[in-house]
Amino acid sequence: MTVERRLVKVSVSVTDGSVSISSESVKTEESRLILLGRGLREIPHQTPVDVVAYYEDGVQFMWGVVTLSMPEQMNVDIVSAPGKKQERRESLKVRISFDAVVEAVYSTGRQRRRFNMRVPIRIRDLSMGGAGFFSNHIFFKKQRLMIDLGFLKPGLKVELQVLRREKPKPMLGENGETIKTVDFRYRYGGRIVKLNADQEQTICEHVFKVQLQEHQKRKEAEGSGELR
Repeated sequence: MTVERRLVKVSVSVTDGSVSISSESVKTEESRLILLGRGLREIPHQTPVDVVAYYEDGVQFMWGVVTLSMPEQMNVDIVSAPGKKQERRESLKVRISFDAVVEAVYSTGRQRRRFNMRVPIRIRDLSMGGAGFFSNHIFFKKQRLMIDLGFLKPGLKVELQVLRREKPKPMLGENGETIKTVDFRYRYGGRIVKLNADQEQTICEHVFKVQLQEHQKRKEAEGSGELR
């Protein structure tokens, strides 16, 4: 028998991004989501909305309409819920571009000594389970780094284990010329280890926020195409 994981949070956004609310107190009745809270922003009846449902093991994007909106309760009738829940750590990766700092590296021996440094890097993608970044510094496979992700939240630091190092791939111009894509010598990929609950929530919320923004942009682009 398949046991459904618990629904822990629901976010509802008007398609144009003008209003967004979230609630961790959620009930379900067939295809209806019931968000409970205090001071919920009201959304007009029958307004189309984007819905993100957060489960313990993943997230699902849905679309619906508001059928009741009060400061203490909002009902959303789900119109479409395509696809399966996406696994948080492996599937939810977003492209970003933020400057960060490697503030320490650890030796790969049994003693696992820490060596402090301040090496600038540029984060290129982020997920619940890992990150990709550019750097001019040489890091080694399986080496662990302490990275300051203060652009997400002041004081947020995560440990990342390097999985691969590559040369950034150049692009070809219209006349076949090579175009340099980034001003860094190396491109890295790694997995994030030892996340606590607060770190996981911060990264999770940022990843989901970016995914929702990208989804809204795609819908706007599709809408513009239909008008042509």
